[in-house]
Amino acid sequence: MAKHSLIPPKNCKVLLVNPPYAYSEIPIMPMGLSYVAGVLEHKGYEIQLLDLLVSKYSKEKVRRKMSDFQPDVICITSVTMNYPVASEILKYCRSLDQNVVTVIGGPHVTFSAVDTLENSPWIDIVVRGEGEETILDIVGGKSTENVDGIAYRVDGRVVLTRERALIEDLDALPLPARHLFPLARYHSLDVHASLITGRGCPFNCIFCVGSKMGGRRARYRNPELIVDEIEHALSYGFKEVNLEDDLVTLNHRHMYGICDEITARGLKFNWSAFSRADTVNPELLRRMKEAGCTWLLYGVESGNQGILDTIKKKTTLEKIKQGVKMAKDAGIDIFASFVIGLPGETQDTLQESVKYASELGTFYGFHVLSPFPGTEIREKAGEYGIEILTDDWSKYDCNRPITRTEGAGPEELTAVLHEYYQALKLPIPERDTEKLNKAKMRSLLAGALLKGDVIEGLGTIEASPDPVVTLAGKITDILPYSLQQVTEALGKWVGEGILKFDRKGDRLVWMWS
Repeated sequence: MAKHSLIPPKNCKVLLVNPPYAYSEIPIMPMGLSYVAGVLEHKGYEIQLLDLLVSKYSKEKVRRKMSDFQPDVICITSVTMNYPVASEILKYCRSLDQNVVTVIGGPHVTFSAVDTLENSPWIDIVVRGEGEETILDIVGGKSTENVDGIAYRVDGRVVLTRERALIEDLDALPLPARHLFPLARYHSLDVHASLITGRGCPFNCIFCVGSKMGGRRARYRNPELIVDEIEHALSYGFKEVNLEDDLVTLNHRHMYGICDEITARGLKFNWSAFSRADTVNPELLRRMKEAGCTWLLYGVESGNQGILDTIKKKTTLEKIKQGVKMAKDAGIDIFASFVIGLPGETQDTLQESVKYASELGTFYGFHVLSPFPGTEIREKAGEYGIEILTDDWSKYDCNRPITRTEGAGPEELTAVLHEYYQALKLPIPERDTEKLNKAKMRSLLAGALLKGDVIEGLGTIEASPDPVVTLAGKITDILPYSLQQVTEALGKWVGEGILKFDRKGDRLVWMWS
């Protein structure tokens, strides 16, 4: 382990890194990293961001950025499934510069700080919990022992400083630095802008770390500032917004304030939110719909009441049905999210969930339990009858079985997943089917183009009367899409300014804007 100072130089340069993960679901811009970037920029630090989520990850890209920018501090974020690659990136950065201070944050390392530092000597500091104030202390030169909310080493021994107090005044945080991200790439994926209206969750579901990360007490932002941020996000070309709090609809008065502010400003945009079916009522849903809400995601988890009780969901199947019906009556679509493999799961309870999901008459999906560090279900796995089959963090993507109960193992869970994916029947009105299919195709095409750096790899292309068709032809030689599909997608992106070209003589160089 290299001996170097953990106190960066005054006016240090900070490189922020967004690590990659597989596109099993649509990637989103990380809120935590964008808010950290915002506070650093607000304080006048020289920062750059390397986004490896919406481009092809390679060590050469990292080396080039390190060489060009020469940062004093590197900060990376991760969840459990991409912790291995985040750690690998920091290890490579350390091989390039023995003196750079390497910092990692996010929920995974927050609850596995000791293990992280003991097994990854190339990582200097773990940020535990909320990172905005902690990172300012680190880059500001405060001695590590006096920085709350971190873990670091002293003579090879891991030291955890005292817990950092939660940020009471969320309104004091500057706007997240979305402009540092490659926005055109995200727009090609039809990604929504994510933001929070508050932090904290009073519930303590045993498979979630939300209340541990953000506290059990809800802290709310001023509705006017929330809508300021919404307008800020829309000005960057985002068409939709998702409110990603742990529980947006808990405080109705606060939600009314947001809806009223949106309406008062005459903003017209679609938005969605995470919610619980037992925290809504017809009046709240009506006001949300009038303000542009089109979707709510309900965490249903299981169609078996016993399992809901075991995981401390503190709701009932009947209340969930009522919440779904109220939303549908208000004209808001619902996505009901289920988790299979929870404590007490058997082949019978799996079929109960499948039946219950179909009876809700709405969109639904199944994920698989991943016992993340920090969750009660991981800390008390034996008590809950859960056998954890692997600690390969890359497999903790909630899309594959990595646990078993006495009544259901990987084979049974996989069978339910296959049944779901093969016989997926969503209640899509016929008139919308073609539009939705085209949007999904564009998103899949965009993901393939971005992950493979296909556009960049084409180099210069001969100019022609119809450059879009020419580019489409080159792409269809590489990716399994029809010329019509690619041409339509490229035409849309060019029309929206997402994709453009520079002319070099009689050649064109295409690029994301």
